[in-house]
Amino acid sequence: MKTAITEMFGIDVPILAFTHCRDVVAAVTKAGGMGVLGAVAHTPEQLEIDLKWIEDEVGGRPYGVDLIVPAKYAGSDNGGLTMADIVGLIPDEHRQFVARLMEKYDVPPLPDDERGANSRNGGDLSGTAAPFSAAQADPLLEIALAHQPRLLVNALGPPPGHMIER
Repeated sequence: MKTAITEMFGIDVPILAFTHCRDVVAAVTKAGGMGVLGAVAHTPEQLEIDLKWIEDEVGGRPYGVDLIVPAKYAGSDNGGLTMADIVGLIPDEHRQFVARLMEKYDVPPLPDDERGANSRNGGDLSGTAAPFSAAQADPLLEIALAHQPRLLVNALGPPPGHMIER
């Protein structure tokens, strides 16, 4: 099937699959579509490992990387918000609503050893930078560009100007 998308990206079918799972990226890419790795929760080290693995699996076929960096967001003028800042923005009414739902439906609290196990900051909500800030995304962008994915996506629209210039 030939479409503008297949021609643009050199793929066989116009299927783009956005996922955080490198296995799915490789499977879709090998099947003729384009797998796109959602990298927002990756550490720079993990992104390097996953992109190398994907490239080894897909044998030169095109794949993509998806970062999440809004051009403008609360705190962006000051380098971004920390996770503690973001948690502090959650209204008490929302916290109470969630607590009532969890109690009503007998949802147990997440054990400390599982909280954030798959996230970049390990669930640390104290002072770490938010995963969707330019400060956190810049190292990921450098790694992604070094691997030369066919598609680099910013899930929240145009990225900050300094990223476009890269």
